Amino acid sequence: MKEALSKFERWWVDAWPHRWHIRRFVPKFLRACPEPFRGEVLEVGAGSGWTSRRILETFPQVELTAVDVRGEADEAFEKPRRLYGQRLKFKQADLMSLPFDRETFDMVLAIHTLHYVEDVPEAIRQLLRVTRPGGLIGLAGENMFYRRGIRGWLMKSASVPTKESLEKTLRLEECEVITSDGEVHYFIWARKPYPIGPPKN
Repeated sequence: MKEALSKFERWWVDAWPHRWHIRRFVPKFLRACPEPFRGEVLEVGAGSGWTSRRILETFPQVELTAVDVRGEADEAFEKPRRLYGQRLKFKQADLMSLPFDRETFDMVLAIHTLHYVEDVPEAIRQLLRVTRPGGLIGLAGENMFYRRGIRGWLMKSASVPTKESLEKTLRLEECEVITSDGEVHYFIWARKPYPIGPPKN
C-alpha cells in the first residue's frame, strides 16, 4: 500500500475543504448502513482522524479501531484519543497485512482508501478476513472522472476502483451487496457470508 503522500496530500488531509467534505459525505455514508452501528468497528486508512471523529460522534455505543500506514498519523490521533478514551484505538498498519486475528470486527470501513492499493481484490480479502461472519463491510470512494486533470496530478493513485468493480469483487467473495449508491462519490455496504457446513479445524 502507498505510504508516502505528496505535499498536496499532506496538506489536504487537514485542510478545511477536505474536512467539509467529510462532514457532508461521511454522515450520508453512515446513515446508509443497513443496520445500527454496533460492537467493534475497524476503520482502515484513517488519515488524520476526521472520519473517525464523525463515526464516534454519530454512534456513541461504538468502539473504533483506526488504522493508517503512515507513522505520523499516530500524532494526529493523540487529541481524539484523549477525547474518546477507550472507545478509540489507533494502530499503525498496512491494509494489505492487517495485524488482527480472523473475524475480529463486527464492521469494517474503508473510506476513500482503496485507490492507494494496487491489488484491490486482495485488499478486500484482507478486510473480509478480519470481519466476523454476518458482519458488514462499508466501502466509499471516488470514480475515475473525479481524479482526472489537475486533481489526478496532485493526488496520485495506485488504482481507481469503480463502484461496479468493487461490487463484482464482493460478490465473487460471496458477499451480499445490500446498498450501493452515488456516482462521483459512491459507497457500498455489503455483508460477509456466514460459513456453510462444519467449522474448519
